[in-house]
Amino acid sequence: MDSLLILKGGYMLLGLDVGGTFTDAVIIDAHRVVATAKRRTTKDNLMNGIGEALDAVLEGYDTSNIEQVTLSTTVVTNTIVEEKEQVVDLYVVTGPGRNVDDIFPVKPIYLQGYTDHRGIVVEHTPADAVRGIANMVQARSGTDLAAVSAKFGVRNPQEELSITEELKNTYHTISNGSLLSGSLNFPRRTISAYFNSAVTPVFTVFKKNVEDALSARNILAPLHILKADGGSLPMEHMVSRPVETAFTGPAATVLGLSALGVIGNKHTVALDIGGTTTDISLWKHGKPLMTKNGVSIREYPSAVRSFAVTSVGIGGESVIRLKNGNLTVGPERVGPSVALGGIEPTLGDALIVLGHANYGDFNLASRALQDLADAIQATLRSKNVNTSNNQLTLIKTASDVARLIVEKALQTIQHGINEVVKVENKRPIYVVADIVNPDVFVPEHIVVVGGTAPSLGPSIGEYLELPVTIPENAAVANAIGAALALSTIELTVHVDTKRRLLVIPELGVKQKNCTLKRAEQVVERAKETLSEEAIRLGLDTVQEIEVINIEDFPVVEGWQSMERLITVKVQLAAGVKHYVE
Repeated sequence: MDSLLILKGGYMLLGLDVGGTFTDAVIIDAHRVVATAKRRTTKDNLMNGIGEALDAVLEGYDTSNIEQVTLSTTVVTNTIVEEKEQVVDLYVVTGPGRNVDDIFPVKPIYLQGYTDHRGIVVEHTPADAVRGIANMVQARSGTDLAAVSAKFGVRNPQEELSITEELKNTYHTISNGSLLSGSLNFPRRTISAYFNSAVTPVFTVFKKNVEDALSARNILAPLHILKADGGSLPMEHMVSRPVETAFTGPAATVLGLSALGVIGNKHTVALDIGGTTTDISLWKHGKPLMTKNGVSIREYPSAVRSFAVTSVGIGGESVIRLKNGNLTVGPERVGPSVALGGIEPTLGDALIVLGHANYGDFNLASRALQDLADAIQATLRSKNVNTSNNQLTLIKTASDVARLIVEKALQTIQHGINEVVKVENKRPIYVVADIVNPDVFVPEHIVVVGGTAPSLGPSIGEYLELPVTIPENAAVANAIGAALALSTIELTVHVDTKRRLLVIPELGVKQKNCTLKRAEQVVERAKETLSEEAIRLGLDTVQEIEVINIEDFPVVEGWQSMERLITVKVQLAAGVKHYVE
């Protein structure tokens, strides 16, 4: 499209999604996607792929009209999944209770002290002891990264903050459990704090590289980065909480689906088929399901809020192999399809041979699958394989192999959907209304996005016998979601009415002489504080404030319920700025 038309349209949004296989970029002007680009993700140096995608999508456009850049990235996810995070000294204050050696990624350093469930500091952590222990621990580990987490620290962050102050002369980066999450779950907060420090160095380098890449292209617009819960924050604010950028790919998918306006009100299964995996999300009545307590980072449950997205090992470049007389499809990916110059056949090659996809060299794909068909026949002739009821006996041609490959891919996707649905329908019920009117999830509609959506999506609909929607711009849905993500923050307000104490752990606030007595008053205070924090961070203050959770427990003393422990969690509502055409 002529760039002059874009100038006339006003300001533009630039979205980037750095996936495991491809890096996508889009420019959105008003409600239109006016430019897209898809380039290979360069894992050895992510900035090469990002730079290529930027150059492609920006061709012919005046960068001065870009109002905001929002990025979804795998840099933190990959660091964690590949276990390449840096060493962190983890300090915990547990007080009485169980030993926690076995629930954290590293053996923690236990500090003396205890804060009880009311937020009363029963035993202070001695400052001199902290400094002495830290010097000994750091001399052994050699790291400049630390994390601090105290049981019931969200009810009173005083001890955590005091310990952090004592550690500042020893460590460059220190993460606090209570500042990252106001939730009453000590293990989850601690795990979040550990990984937050562990990925800070790689995130800091990545931040600078992205900023340099944008600057080199005269893009001076604010840079935001996506969070796992579907919100975004300015890049400079995420340096202190990079763990929240883990699993932003699935978040970008969910936002992209929202922006494309294709979900509807039915029970919908959404699939994002990338090069390596297929991400599965469930939608009830037009809303995506969230994780109940937080996403798991590797095998460790964290306090990071996230959409409930499950991945299965099927993508357009899932490798095809003949193993022990069986044909396997994925989960491994070794490179591009043979049609694109790869060395091993993939699901993408099968889709090309069947005429479902039209890219690369058809002859190369066909030859690779015919070689595979010949290998299958040779294996069968060797009599080392049980041929009874074996699908492979029917394989003669490249098309035969291709059909079997697609069928196996569809089986894997169906199994993944069935498992996700089963888990959802087995969730504990906490609300009486859900007991009276149970909303059992039965898939009624399939929506497919991702680079492989146009070529595999129709087959998925036929296989599952469900209507399927493949929206326009499905291939770059994640980048669209990133571009349009609303900025969000959350915070928690705890009030102990007997002690007249108010605590906002994420801000390190502890206020005495609090006069709030009822849950609705705490909600109002939480909303006011959130608005103030949003203004401080330079965020949009016209967004709806969403109440995530309210806990209101009576404190029973002398057979009377006179006082209360009230906890309210609020956030700027996540979602997208608007739909796109």
